[in-house]
Order: sequence, then structure tokens, then C-alpha cells
Amino acid sequence: MNNVPTPGGFTMTRDNLEKDIAKYNLQFPVVVKTSCGGSSVGVYIVNDQKEYEEALTDACQYGADIVVEEYIKGREFSVAVVDEKAYPIIEIAPIQGFYDYKNKYQAGSTVEACPAEISPELTAKMQENAVKAAKALGLTGYSRLDFMMKENGDMYCLEANTLPGMTPTSLIPQEAAVLGMDYPTLCEELIRVSQKKYE
Repeated sequence: MNNVPTPGGFTMTRDNLEKDIAKYNLQFPVVVKTSCGGSSVGVYIVNDQKEYEEALTDACQYGADIVVEEYIKGREFSVAVVDEKAYPIIEIAPIQGFYDYKNKYQAGSTVEACPAEISPELTAKMQENAVKAAKALGLTGYSRLDFMMKENGDMYCLEANTLPGMTPTSLIPQEAAVLGMDYPTLCEELIRVSQKKYE
């Protein structure tokens, strides 16, 4: 994707699920998720064939297309891209499990650090990759790109959030606060950049 590394994977369809299951020889663990959605609903990390088939069946509830990808072990980050500019990076560290629906919305279940404690070189690379990924996907206004980074510094763009959460404690407001923007100012900025495509 525009020279931005992503996990290896493939898509499956609800209508051809049985046929598609037999098609691939998997190396577990893998991630199973719906191709669209939000708040990590319909996302599963699976460790064996039984869990895999159960996850596929569950994921079908949320959409007709399912993505199966390589599981990347490492640190998780998110980068807002607003008007083609990357905001400070936030690191997301769930106390238990991965950044699923529960860990996103239950107070105290995740440690979030912004700006992320990574080198200036890795910061610049991740921000550049976030902007490149947003452009490759044709995203305008604002979006949020999620990354995993291995111990060796290899980073992978996991997904793009085209309508990211915007409560005062959501990730983008935390990133904006590092730039000195309070919540009302951020909201005004997002409205301004969103209106540009209609001018």
C-alpha cells in the first residue's frame, strides 16, 4: 500500500466460507476481522484451527467480507492524520489482552502514552507512513492509522480508522493536546478541514 508495510493476509467472503477455509494453509496465530466496522468489534486473535473456524463464523455477523492476516507481535501505536499532516504518535498498551472493545471503553484497562516513547527516527518514519497510507486510501479531512511495531523496529500499518472516536478522552484529542489544542479547538479544526473538500 503505497510502500507502507502491512501484515500478510487475504480476504474471505461469507458466501464462500467453507470453500475458502480449505484453500489456505495457516501459520497460527492469525488475526480474523471484518473488513469494515469500528471499536474492534468483530476482531479475533486465534491460535488454532478450532478458534479460527469459530472466529470466522462470529465475524460473519458483522459483514460479508472477512480479513485474515498475520499476527504481528509488538507495541501498538496510533497516528492521527489531519489535513495531510501527522499528529504526535500515541502508544496503546492494554493491561491485559489486545486493544478490543472492552479495553477501549473500560476505564483503567489501557495505558496510553502521548507522545510515544520511541526514537525521533522511528517517530518520523511512522508519521510518514501514516500520511502515505491515508493518501493511498484517498482519505481526506481527518483519519487515524493504527500500527504495530516489532522489537527490531519493523512497523506495519494494521488499519485505517475513517471515522475515529471523538470523545474528549479518545486518541485524537490526546494527540491534539500535545500540540496545545484543547477539545473545542480540535473540533473546530476538524470541521474546518472537513469543509475544504466542499469549497
